[in-house]
Amino acid sequence: MKKNYKTIIQIIIGIIISVICLYFAFRGIDLKETIEIIKNVKIPYVIISLILSVVIIVFRALRWECFIPLKEPIKKRTIIASVYIGYMASNILPAKLGEVVRAYILGAKEGISKSAVFASVVTERLFDIITGVVILSISLIFIPNLPGTVLYAAISLFVISVIGIIILVFLSFNKSFAHKVFNKVFGVLPKKISIKLIEFSCNFIDGIGIKSDIKHIFLIFLYTALYLIGQIFTIGFLLTAFDIKASPIIALFIFAAGGFGFAVPSAPSGIGPFEWAIIFGLSLIGVDKSIAAPYALVYHIMGIVPITIIGFIFLFILGIDLKSATKR
Repeated sequence: MKKNYKTIIQIIIGIIISVICLYFAFRGIDLKETIEIIKNVKIPYVIISLILSVVIIVFRALRWECFIPLKEPIKKRTIIASVYIGYMASNILPAKLGEVVRAYILGAKEGISKSAVFASVVTERLFDIITGVVILSISLIFIPNLPGTVLYAAISLFVISVIGIIILVFLSFNKSFAHKVFNKVFGVLPKKISIKLIEFSCNFIDGIGIKSDIKHIFLIFLYTALYLIGQIFTIGFLLTAFDIKASPIIALFIFAAGGFGFAVPSAPSGIGPFEWAIIFGLSLIGVDKSIAAPYALVYHIMGIVPITIIGFIFLFILGIDLKSATKR
């Protein structure tokens, strides 16, 4: 009952955030003008972008396998199907349940323990956050004509990210030392607070799992690079479809901005924060809101509709009940 209560609160908060972000994202936008701009986009570029956006998810699936510290190999088709179903679930279910769904499906189909598969999800998401911060900060540094405050913030963000990565990598490979550090640092706080913080920190570090051999570490960075290259072309083609000047740096910047927008608690599929982040990001590079808004709409629809359809197809093929897959 308590868990259901917390979930309902998360859903309500997510909806409120989505409504607020949608209001600020599309405030002052002329609907007729937006429709007219969408009608005049270059369709061939949109189609290429759409196909790429669907295909490159395979690289994320292959990378996820490298985060699961198991000796026995996992069937590629199962892990790829799990990721597409997870994306589909994130698009239609609240409270970011897609992560739970993909973990459940992979665990159930491949006989992997819950602790191992959820540890891999934690590690992958942590890697995504770090990658996103680095990409965002680097891209901001190289985008011309940005306000000085934004540039200084980007440099600071990059330095903090590098320091954070070094500390995190060290602690994840020295878990017993990490536990001692957490006990020492949080032990000075009031007992109730310190116990919760120590428990959370220790569980977080213990949950970081990875196949630590050179081959899989190399594959993690290879699949990440291939995925990012795919995103550069996906976003680049869509920018071109809207006659927006495209470059690899701008594409990576838009990708990172959208990623952080999607990470904000919201209604299903990140609706609201995602659009606001994309429109705000495009405004920083001089794109008028009247163009940025329809771009954000098309970009988001491309990330929802085809992947949701593919996710349902894989769900049917695997014979999985979505309701049972959402049980935490």
